[in-house]
Amino acid sequence: MTGAPDDEALIIAAKRGDQAAFGELVQRHFRAAFASAYAVLGNAGDAEEMAQETFVQVFQKLEKLREPAAFTGWVWRIARDTALKHIRKHRRMVRVENVPETVNEDDAPHLPMVADEEKAELMAALNELPDDMREALLMRYWEELEYEEMAKRTGVSAAALYQRVCRALKRLREGYDAKNETA
Repeated sequence: MTGAPDDEALIIAAKRGDQAAFGELVQRHFRAAFASAYAVLGNAGDAEEMAQETFVQVFQKLEKLREPAAFTGWVWRIARDTALKHIRKHRRMVRVENVPETVNEDDAPHLPMVADEEKAELMAALNELPDDMREALLMRYWEELEYEEMAKRTGVSAAALYQRVCRALKRLREGYDAKNETA
């Protein structure tokens, strides 16, 4: 019994017109496209829309992809470029408001309100970070990527990405500490 096909096999099949293969690629890489767009836009709704637009472009440009091993980074860059075009077109950046709930209200009815407040604080803090730091944090903690994979996607060295994550976490921590000192 064989396992699921790798990306390269799916890309070859998708180039031949196999819609199911392309659908599997979308399913596997949608989160990466979303995270890339979110890092630029800071808004979950717009990021989802841009991730969908990314795969329209991926479908249209798939024949141009020469290195199937570079697919994830290619998707990441298309999503980032799509999000940047969206900002230029609309001349605005909308902040995150619609992150899905993760707390079960039946278990603790007060927790969603607390979770919403904490989520809003975290999103506001993330939105204050420079784009490169926010992008690195999302890859590392949202997508749970290793630094080498992050480097492949972005073309930035793993050491530089590590520094971005460290600086971003430090800024978040300092902001949290400052807020708690005044509370």
